[in-house]
Amino acid sequence: MARAGARLIAGLAVLAALCGAARAETVDVALVLALDSSSSVNPDEYLLQVQGLAAAFASPEVQAAIDAGPNKAIAVAVVEWSSPGRQHLDIDWQRVTASDAPALAETFGNMPRYVEGGGTAVGAGLNRAGVVLTTVPFQATRRVIDLSGDGKNSAGPPPDPVRDSLVASGVTINALAILNEEADVDRFFAASVIGGPGAFVERAQDYEDFIEAIKRKLLREIRGEELVAALTSARP
Repeated sequence: MARAGARLIAGLAVLAALCGAARAETVDVALVLALDSSSSVNPDEYLLQVQGLAAAFASPEVQAAIDAGPNKAIAVAVVEWSSPGRQHLDIDWQRVTASDAPALAETFGNMPRYVEGGGTAVGAGLNRAGVVLTTVPFQATRRVIDLSGDGKNSAGPPPDPVRDSLVASGVTINALAILNEEADVDRFFAASVIGGPGAFVERAQDYEDFIEAIKRKLLREIRGEELVAALTSARP
């Protein structure tokens, strides 16, 4: 009887440890950052995208937002996209706490460009980001795709049905519209790309503005609060 009780206690201890480990691997949001690497993005403009990500994760504001979440951690993956069939997983899933963020910022700052040019296949880029989301190895409270781009869909499937399928599976899609190539690309993203609870379009007037725009966008996504928009409003 004593041995049975000891085995029960030992079993409960193992179960508690496993539950604790599972809780430790929960994140507040699983976020796929999908970067435009099509022909409209020259090398300097692509560099500004990755520098913007580096600056955002190095910032005290983003680190504080990560630390303020219930699980004090997020998960991040990065995809480049251009033509259909031309996407690349630059960074596989990383669990990021506030203390991890500076190292991730350094990784972003040194990230090479893997996709050189091609068409603007927004639908194919969304689809690849959705596939990456299915591989997240953590329990995520929210699943979000953050797509950045400077042009409308010009190749491959239209994004609307891809968007609808992802939203139906519980994914939120936000977009960062870079307005230097097509001034109305933000309206295209609003109509055909974004979807899900609290979905929004952030705007950057050009690639230099991207550095501040991506930080505004990440703050909204990490905090998961629509009211954050009022605190981190985009430039007019």
